[in-house]
Amino acid sequence: MEVIRLVKDKIFECKLVLPGKYYVQLTDEGKELYTEGQKGMEVAFPVEFTDGVTLADCVPAFVESVYLEFNRKYEIAEDTNVKCELYKLGKTDEVFNLLVTISYPESDKEFYELLIFKQVELTDECFTFELMGDQTMFNMEKY
Repeated sequence: MEVIRLVKDKIFECKLVLPGKYYVQLTDEGKELYTEGQKGMEVAFPVEFTDGVTLADCVPAFVESVYLEFNRKYEIAEDTNVKCELYKLGKTDEVFNLLVTISYPESDKEFYELLIFKQVELTDECFTFELMGDQTMFNMEKY
């Protein structure tokens, strides 16, 4: 991801766009967070960059709180341990991945999800990114 030089204590907006196939996986409560945008359903959140907080810190936390926690597929509860790691692969700054590790209290196994995002827009005021895929895109069977 491109490093963004921001004025300390400035409020910056981040926006996550979900295409329809990912939006329908959300609970009713999760769907209420989103509004219809040009490219799909979107949710925005303000970020205040203070004390070394960066965009790379905010994106995983935001995805966890407005997508993963409200997605029926992941069955995340308060006692579920979720860890998100942001990765940039290749030379492009427009595509990045989020590796999600989920540990459920009733299981000794860890479960993994790979989410692929694309940067849609980056300005001095806003960073917009879109969920492009998850590990189901590698499934040879129809999902």
